[in-house]
Parts: sequence; C-alpha cells; structure tokens
Amino acid sequence: MKTEVNRVKELGDQIGYGHLMSIASALWRKSLEDNGHPVIGAFVPTCLPFIEKEIVEATKKEREMYDRMVSRHTK
Repeated sequence: MKTEVNRVKELGDQIGYGHLMSIASALWRKSLEDNGHPVIGAFVPTCLPFIEKEIVEATKKEREMYDRMVSRHTK
C-alpha cells in the first residue's frame, strides 16, 4: 500500500493532483466503455461544496479511511 500511495503522490506532485484525477477519470470512463459497461460507473473529480450535503455525509467514512491510509503510508 505504501508503494501505491507514494507512486500517486509522486505523480500528483509532478503533474498536479487535479490533472491526475481528471485523467484517471477519463481513463476509467474509456475502460468502462471499451468493456461494454456504462460510463456512469466512473468517479468524476469535483469539490465537496458542489456535492449535495447528504452525499457528502454518506461518503465521509470513505474519505476518512483514505486520509488515514495516506497519513500512514506517506514518506
């Protein structure tokens, strides 16, 4: 896990985190489409203020889990 976190950190530091997430989202959509799946299944990067409050609350535990993982595994 540490290797994955640090690889993403290095790439995000190099090309920008927003750019990284937008490219990853586009690649995910392409992969879904190429494999005959609906592209609606891919995450779309956005900012919390742009998301309905109920969804922000519903996804809070997942964000916290990833924050803990990053905290434990970064250099």
